[in-house]
Amino acid sequence: MVGLIAALTGMVMSGSGALGGMRLRSAASLISGSVRTALTRANSMGHPVRLVFDLESGRIRLEESRDRMLRVRSAEEGAKGGAQAATEAEKAAAEYAREIIQGPRAPSAGFVPVPGYAVDGDDPALGRELGIGIRYLQVQTEHDVEPRTEGHAYLYFWPGGGTERASIQIARQGDTTGLTVLVSALTGRTRQARGRIEMEEGRRELDFQEREEP
Repeated sequence: MVGLIAALTGMVMSGSGALGGMRLRSAASLISGSVRTALTRANSMGHPVRLVFDLESGRIRLEESRDRMLRVRSAEEGAKGGAQAATEAEKAAAEYAREIIQGPRAPSAGFVPVPGYAVDGDDPALGRELGIGIRYLQVQTEHDVEPRTEGHAYLYFWPGGGTERASIQIARQGDTTGLTVLVSALTGRTRQARGRIEMEEGRRELDFQEREEP
């Protein structure tokens, strides 16, 4: 009898683990699919789009703006753009430029949810749920100085193609290993990798593309 109970318990635990793994992979596929949707939306509509990762509720939503956004590749590019400021006016202009170079933060551009992204019947402002028992570990995008572990993280897409490098780490409840979805800024393609993979600073996009899975 004891042996039977142990066997049944093992089967339940195994089934639970398999179900959790399936939900984790499904959540990663949702993120990858959302990246493709955002790229397509930005190109077809001709205005900026962003994915919003709600780290508290474990949800993701798609938003768009009809306002223009300035895109600067890096602070290094802007910093080397000219001679050192001399006059007060030049210093003020340089400071303004530095603020822009910090990248798109919860921007001044007005973003609204895309209704067609949410599941039928759901509030577009809530977006979609990663899945039962699935949570974000951390999200880092190219304009973030440090990975975000709470609040909201944003991944931006621009008309004509292009996004930011990103590392989106997710896991099952109680698990700290998880799975990472990596986003390429050059191609907008995604790659899923087991474990917690950090976003590599200055990583060559060609190298990323060569290692992508079909």
